[in-house]
Amino acid sequence: MMGGRGSKSGGGGGGSGVDVTHNGETTRYYFSEKNGMNYYQRGVGGTPQPTPLNMTVRDFTKRVQANGATVKPVTAAAKAAEQKAYEADRKATNDFLNQADTSMGGNRGDQRRATKGRRGGRRGI
Repeated sequence: MMGGRGSKSGGGGGGSGVDVTHNGETTRYYFSEKNGMNYYQRGVGGTPQPTPLNMTVRDFTKRVQANGATVKPVTAAAKAAEQKAYEADRKATNDFLNQADTSMGGNRGDQRRATKGRRGGRRGI
């Protein structure tokens, strides 16, 4: 990371998180900001989406509390643990898929094209 002044120097990686419990169901949200736009995502592996009305974390928290939800902040240690578990799961999944692809058998050219088709569709290529 590069040094500098201010809390936003040194690149990304950040964002705060909150656990929102509503009607007995808890959802973890992480927040980030890029180019003046605020984003939220559900869990570590979620896709960042713009917050409604470009709300900040504080605005989001106030809004869900006004709707009757309870909000609990997520600690940095909890986020790091979740991130580590997510990365381990993705690695295991990727290793499994790679092994399954190589042991599938058949014509290698057809297999390669099928694999690229499956994975390309997921990656939006």
